[in-house]
Amino acid sequence: MFKKYKNSYLSYIFLYAGFYLAFAAYSAVLSVYLTGIGKNDREMSLILSSAGLFSLGLVPVLGYIADRAKNQKLVAAVLLISAAALGWVFSAVNGLGILFALNGLIMAAMNGLSSICERLAGDSRFRYGVLRVWGTLGFAAGVQGAGLAIELLPGYALFLLVAAACGLSLLGLLGVELRPAVKGSEDSAEKPKFSALLENPQFFLFLLAAFIFSGCSGVNMNYSPVLLSGLGLPTGMVGTVLSIGTMVEIPLFLFSNKFMDRLSGKVLTALVFVLAIVQFSVYGLSKSAWLVMAVVVLLKAVTSTLYMMLTLKMVRCLIPAGLTTTGLAVVGAVNSLAGMVMQNVCGWLAGEWGIGSMYLFMAGCCVVGLIITMFLRVRNTETVFS
Repeated sequence: MFKKYKNSYLSYIFLYAGFYLAFAAYSAVLSVYLTGIGKNDREMSLILSSAGLFSLGLVPVLGYIADRAKNQKLVAAVLLISAAALGWVFSAVNGLGILFALNGLIMAAMNGLSSICERLAGDSRFRYGVLRVWGTLGFAAGVQGAGLAIELLPGYALFLLVAAACGLSLLGLLGVELRPAVKGSEDSAEKPKFSALLENPQFFLFLLAAFIFSGCSGVNMNYSPVLLSGLGLPTGMVGTVLSIGTMVEIPLFLFSNKFMDRLSGKVLTALVFVLAIVQFSVYGLSKSAWLVMAVVVLLKAVTSTLYMMLTLKMVRCLIPAGLTTTGLAVVGAVNSLAGMVMQNVCGWLAGEWGIGSMYLFMAGCCVVGLIITMFLRVRNTETVFS
């Protein structure tokens, strides 16, 4: 029975659906949970900010450990168990300092697992798209489940859901087979060193582009509901628009093999910035709720998903095979730093000049990112999505 399950499609379904369900269940309504246990806006913002701070420092380290470890499944299993256990502790405490530390550790573990999962999707015997689509479905289920848990059940039920989802992902992990980070000899002396990242100027150039895009994308994720509400949409309609927009990314995953390996990293990076510029320009200039809704549905999730797949492609093409997870983790840390910086800058702009001016500023930032893209030189050296 286990032989049939080992490295089966079902094991990957459990791994991805479980992990992204846990990720969504924990992060989607955490602010609502914190409000419910008596935290004010300042305390809540402080607790949530720990995710970026801890991820910035810990995620690259976790990625490097995963690449160097002989048993990478053990690293992933420890992270899953840690996230579930720390979630239970989180539900039992109320102190500001301990909640700050626990949230940071949980999100660092989740982001570290995200890097491992992306690598698995690229290395699997199955196509990337037919695996990652289960992540999207799991995430959508996690958002819905977390909302129902917070609304109808005691607070600890949310963390029970997170733990159960981590358990499902762990069950999937037991079945999947991880390829060695370096083919051939397992002698750690032959594995590439972390300095290989520091010696690659093209990787640093991509990190700069990633900083700009991910910072703007993170702000857009937080402010798009505010934008839609400001245009007169009721809360229920806002949720519906965002949910439909998330489901639009499914065809992008399923047909990723048709374009991701054929187009160069430079072209795909430019495409990501062009789509972002179109989005933010419409959000900043249009007063039509229907036009903004159409752009949110058609472009918001698609652009973010394309960037996520682009990250895997660029890391695989620019970084030695033995540092794939490390490279993904470094990009994840840059994303966290960008989110913290841009959230503060754009929050000030929205308060002083309005949300429209904030979006036009982000469109300008993406124009700068598009210019940076012109200097990228990336060859299609890896087939990742076919």
